[in-house]
Amino acid sequence: MDPLSRSDLRALSSALEKIYSISSLEQFPSGALSAVKRLFSYNTICYNEVVLPGTMTTWITEPANALPGHVLRDAFMRSFGEHPVLAHSALTGDSASHRISDFLSERQFHRLTLYNEYYRPSGVEYQLLTPIMLAPNLMAGIALDRECRDFSDNELLCLDLLRPHLVQAYQNVQTLDLMRRMVEKKGNKLLVVGRSGQVRMSSDDAWHTLDRYFDVQKSHRSLPDMLNRWLEYERSRFCQDSDAPSPSVPLVVTNENGRLTLQFIWGGKVAGQDLLIVEEEPAALDPTLTHREAEILTWLSQGKTNAEIGMALSISPRTVKKHLEHIYAKLKVHRRTAAVARSYFQ
Repeated sequence: MDPLSRSDLRALSSALEKIYSISSLEQFPSGALSAVKRLFSYNTICYNEVVLPGTMTTWITEPANALPGHVLRDAFMRSFGEHPVLAHSALTGDSASHRISDFLSERQFHRLTLYNEYYRPSGVEYQLLTPIMLAPNLMAGIALDRECRDFSDNELLCLDLLRPHLVQAYQNVQTLDLMRRMVEKKGNKLLVVGRSGQVRMSSDDAWHTLDRYFDVQKSHRSLPDMLNRWLEYERSRFCQDSDAPSPSVPLVVTNENGRLTLQFIWGGKVAGQDLLIVEEEPAALDPTLTHREAEILTWLSQGKTNAEIGMALSISPRTVKKHLEHIYAKLKVHRRTAAVARSYFQ
């Protein structure tokens, strides 16, 4: 085996940068493919996830139309157990990358049902595959296919060097997804903010919330100057080597929309990013009823319909309905009877 060239190392570095930029489980399949395909020439590249012993959950191919659809996928799953690399990995626990030719000669490969029902119609003669155990019963595979020549030992080495980083990247985004769901369960929003000020990960809901209090530009993935100045101050307190910093004080912003609270979580001296937790308390509705709303509530307590109330007040039933919606919101109820009952305690 020849030593890896400078171009190989540059390609590996670029692939690693791409892998660790993946920020969600939804992005992982396409992000992993985008990283791996920087290393090799190929005819097709495929990412799939299989719940063991054999249920396909994800299948992505590039080019997208290179392989026919579900008919061939079903053929692959019927003969899934014949795949020499996957069978070897499942039997021995070996998660290293392999070529099909590491296990089978060309004649042996051509005898497989898997070859005749899947690979031959797909125009595939050679394959390099890395299996990735994402969970005890979840296996992912990234496969590169060629028609005319096999993959070299150096190409095998490059993919094998990349494989543990794919596993680690998946674990990273899995943890991040868990954190995101934990925060959102409490009604808060989470942003991951780089030290240069760029927002690296957030939900659309977080941007919409910030936009109600600041002039934010989601397309630029940048925070307003006021927030950046506050973040710089918070970071400066943690970067000091002397005394431990005092607890972070949340930034609170209020306007007609309500009250916005931002909490800073330090990522650490060697980290390139920090967390920002966003919590909003909408402005409270004024519980005071207008004169017209009080009139309608009085008629409501007498069991009158919307049409009868409208006739008594010379307004349309539709206007009565709109007033009732305001009454329900102010009294925090959803039904006529509850509004009447609540009015006795106001």
